[in-house]
Amino acid sequence: MARPSMAGQRKEEILDALEQCILDKGIQATSLENIAETAKMKRTILRHYIGNRDDIICALSARWTSKYTQQWQDLLSYLPTSNRAEALIESIFSNRSKDMMDNTIIGEAIFSEAKRLETIKLHQKQIMQEFIQHLVNEFSTQYPAVKQEKIELIAYGIYANYLMSESLLPLGMYDEMYKLKQTSILLSLQLLTKD
Repeated sequence: MARPSMAGQRKEEILDALEQCILDKGIQATSLENIAETAKMKRTILRHYIGNRDDIICALSARWTSKYTQQWQDLLSYLPTSNRAEALIESIFSNRSKDMMDNTIIGEAIFSEAKRLETIKLHQKQIMQEFIQHLVNEFSTQYPAVKQEKIELIAYGIYANYLMSESLLPLGMYDEMYKLKQTSILLSLQLLTKD
């Protein structure tokens, strides 16, 4: 009988190790040796299952892109049937936990590599487009009389506020994060006004 493949498990262990290294050292200070040591593997195993350091970072980016898509699906399935746009904004800017702070640090580390790794740039673009499209879909459904251009501009504004809010999270700037949430609510109220 053939032995089951360990490729999937090993890949997840390597990516988990990279996440831990990012939290412990930051992405710039994380080497292939650090990842191997954290994963309790030899460097040759990392190379065998994923590749070099950049390949591992790109694999982590792909995992996070899938994770964001799943989070959106979960969030949208939990929204109420009425006032979904308001509930969506409330959920996007909800209270932050330790796990969310770690996720923000990892997400920003991945984002910082987009300028040099085309794969990550494409993942980040996909994440942004998905975020904005979900807002546009919810706003368009709840406010069908509003022009699409106005809905898109408001969605971009809320996305910008969300990114800034995420950046402030590790700094503990909670009052400023609350103001960004309130700004997003004010933006969404523009959907109630005539063009």
